Amino acid sequence: MEAQAHHLRQLRAALLRRGHPIPALPASHPHPDRAHLAAIRAAAASSPRLALAACACLRRVGLPPPGPRALPALLRSAARCDGAGAYVASAHAAAVRVGALGDGFVGTALVGAYVACGRVGDARRVFGGMAERDVVAWGVMLDSYCQTQNYKAALLLFAEMKTSGVVPDQLILATVLSACQHIRHLRTGKAIHSYMLVSDILINAHLSSALINLYASCAKMDMAEKLYNGMPRKDLVSSTAMVSGYAKNRKVEVARSIFDGMPEKDVVSWSAMISGYAESNQPSEALSLFSHMQEHGVRSDEVTVLSAISACANLGSLDKAIWIHSFTENNGLTKILRICNALIDMFAKCGGITRALSIFNEMPHKNVITWTSMIAAFAMHGDGKSALVLFEQMKKEDVEPNKVTFLNLLYACSHAGLVHEGRSLFRCMVQEYRIEPDFEHYGCIVDLLGRAKLLQEAVDLIESMHLGPNVAIWGSLLAACWMHDDLKLGAFTAKKVLELDPNHDGASVLLSKIYAKSGSWNDAEEVRGVMKLHGISKETGCSWMELNEFAAGGEKHSESDKILLKLDGKLR
Repeated sequence: MEAQAHHLRQLRAALLRRGHPIPALPASHPHPDRAHLAAIRAAAASSPRLALAACACLRRVGLPPPGPRALPALLRSAARCDGAGAYVASAHAAAVRVGALGDGFVGTALVGAYVACGRVGDARRVFGGMAERDVVAWGVMLDSYCQTQNYKAALLLFAEMKTSGVVPDQLILATVLSACQHIRHLRTGKAIHSYMLVSDILINAHLSSALINLYASCAKMDMAEKLYNGMPRKDLVSSTAMVSGYAKNRKVEVARSIFDGMPEKDVVSWSAMISGYAESNQPSEALSLFSHMQEHGVRSDEVTVLSAISACANLGSLDKAIWIHSFTENNGLTKILRICNALIDMFAKCGGITRALSIFNEMPHKNVITWTSMIAAFAMHGDGKSALVLFEQMKKEDVEPNKVTFLNLLYACSHAGLVHEGRSLFRCMVQEYRIEPDFEHYGCIVDLLGRAKLLQEAVDLIESMHLGPNVAIWGSLLAACWMHDDLKLGAFTAKKVLELDPNHDGASVLLSKIYAKSGSWNDAEEVRGVMKLHGISKETGCSWMELNEFAAGGEKHSESDKILLKLDGKLR
């Protein structure tokens, strides 16, 4: 008895030190389950581990194990501990010993505890073994699938729920609509919407937001707009969903008007609008809005910064790239792998290959995307040998290359004229790494052989392809034929391109030039006549500068007259 009293004194003293007293408990309590519950609640307010210790102390002084009343609280505490899986499993074993698994509250708490410590499979097994599953249990299990991004499993479970006779509540419907949105399962989402209308379920703000998110994600902006306009109060979530939906559907002006009209904006709202500009090929607007975001004191998250980096890469401005890099350093974002990978790509596209390499060398952890991004940077800058050296380092680090890695290596070889190395890499990809070549891989090899004037080898490769050659493959060979004056093969190749794409302007122009160059003026005239008949014209070339845009044959620039005079040497 003295030992039992000692354990209780220790427990009460520990709780008192933390400001959570529990009543004195005799060794034989008339309601032991209530005693456990009181001790667990008092201790859990201080520490989840202490709640487990409290329960153990009560067991040592002779109280029976916790029962159905105390077990849910014990499970919640177990799920919050470090190494929660082992504690939850122990609590599960205790529930089995006292025969409490048949209690719906205990079963639901056990499902939730397993979910909280990431053991969704165990949660599903407990859920499947429950004799009675109320709407709360279904909701916990459905929510666990959504939290772990297993959206298909969530929809399958919802289908099972419908056959069980349990009527879903508003929270469950919102959860399932969220799953539909993430995998763009419009049919199920519309069925749920119809069910709500037929069943007279109150479509509250939460459900309206879920429906708007669904329809916006599935590019059904007419339905999303109808729901949005019908809301008496446009909340933050719904407005953000509309901004994101319109932006993703290339209606950035409409998205911006909604964004500007929002009385409050969070980081998700700003990110949606910035990514909308970035994905709609409006990088200047994206970066301008990103700058305004900082002025408004909104802290950027990883998604926002990645959109800004992407916009900067598309803009090609080295000054802006340096500014974005400084921002990531000042905000402690350079430890995030995805951001570092994006920075390498950004600097490569902005002409800062040295800065890209510096970031690469300073990264403590690298994945296949990191290595591939740096190889792509060298390839982009025509440094094929450095790309190959990096590939050898990558192999020594036991990082397995993927399709994109080999595509960039082949591109590097093509632009550096490394024929032997390109052939070897192509064989290595197929034979050693068992990677099936795509059109792009074949295109790089055809381009490599074409630049080296190995036209017949390029033709042999095309004819051996397991895929039917596409326009890009034949187009690459056509360019090589024109470069090396192989007019006969060029005419054959141009016809192959036009068979696949009759309106291909480049092939039509080159075929006309080939005929003209070989003296077949009638054929050349016939090709140009067909082009005119079908309204085919050579696509206007354009060049981007950091200040403005100039297009071949264009007169949009405000000083185009002076520019043309200068080019003619007439401006004094």
